[in-house]
Amino acid sequence: MRTLKQLALVLGSGYVFVYFSEHLFWARVRPDDSLKNWISAWIAYSLMAFVFIHIIEKFRVREKWSLFLAAAVFGWLAEGLVVQTAYDMLPLSISFTGLAWHALITVWIGWYAVRRALTSPASPPTFVRFAAIGACFSLWAINWWLEPDGGVATLGEFSSFILTITALVALAYALVNWGSSEPFAPNVWVTRFVYAAFLAYFAFVTVPAAPISLIILPLLLALAIYGLRRHRSAEETPSLSATLRGQIHLLNYLALFALPLTAIAFYALALTLHLQWHTNWILYLITTPLGFVLFGVSLFKKRI
Repeated sequence: MRTLKQLALVLGSGYVFVYFSEHLFWARVRPDDSLKNWISAWIAYSLMAFVFIHIIEKFRVREKWSLFLAAAVFGWLAEGLVVQTAYDMLPLSISFTGLAWHALITVWIGWYAVRRALTSPASPPTFVRFAAIGACFSLWAINWWLEPDGGVATLGEFSSFILTITALVALAYALVNWGSSEPFAPNVWVTRFVYAAFLAYFAFVTVPAAPISLIILPLLLALAIYGLRRHRSAEETPSLSATLRGQIHLLNYLALFALPLTAIAFYALALTLHLQWHTNWILYLITTPLGFVLFGVSLFKKRI
C-alpha cells in the first residue's frame, strides 16, 4: 500500500505539473498533440515530480521560500535539461520559464496554493480564488491568437479542452492527497535510477544540444541546493508533502470548476469583441523579473 501511495503522489503531482506547465501554457489542443504525446509528457513530468518531492523530503521543506527553491530545481530541470530553452535568451531565459512559470505558477500556485484551497473548509473565497485563476488563464490564452505558431480555437474546442483537463487534474489532486498520507521514502535503487536517468540525458542529449548547459545548469542547481541546505530545519518536522494533506470537501472539488467556467466565459467575451491583446507581454514583464526576485529572496532569506 505504501508503494501505491508513493506512486499516486508522484503521478498525481506529475499531472498537476502537466496541467499548469503544459496545458494552461499552450491553452489549446495543438495540431501535433496526441494521446501518446500527452502520456509521454505526463511520464516526463512525473519523473521531475519525483525529484521535486524527494528534494522536499530530503531538505524538510515546510515553508514557501524553501518551496520556491525546490520549485526552481524543477523548473530548471524542465527548461534547462529536458528541453534547452533556458539558454535561448540569456540571462532572461533563466527566469522565463523555469522560474517565472514553472516555479511561480505551476508549483507555488498549482501544487501549493490550489492544494491548500482544496483542503480548506468550503467557502466562497475558495470559489473566488479558482475563478481568478480561470480569468487570468483566459487572458493568457488569447495571446496565442496573435502568435505565428498559435491559432484561434473555437469556443467549443476551448471549452471541451479546459473542462476535460480540469476533470483530470481534479483526479490528480485526489491522488496527491491520498498519496501524501504517508512519508515519501522511495526505494534507494529507484531513486538512484531516476537521478541516473537525468544525468545520462544531460550528458547525451542536453550538452550536445546546448554545450553552455555544462556550465550554467550545474551552477543554477548548486545555488538552489545551497539555499535549501541553509533553510533545512534541524528538527524532524513534517514537510509540505504531508502538511498540505487534508480532507477535500466535495464542494471544493466543484469549486475547482470555477476555473474552467470563468475561463470559458472570458474567452467567449474575447471572441465576441474580437480582442487583439498581446497579453503574453504583460505576463513576461511581470513574472520574468519577479522570478529573479523571488529566487534571490528565497536564496538569502534567514532560515526559519
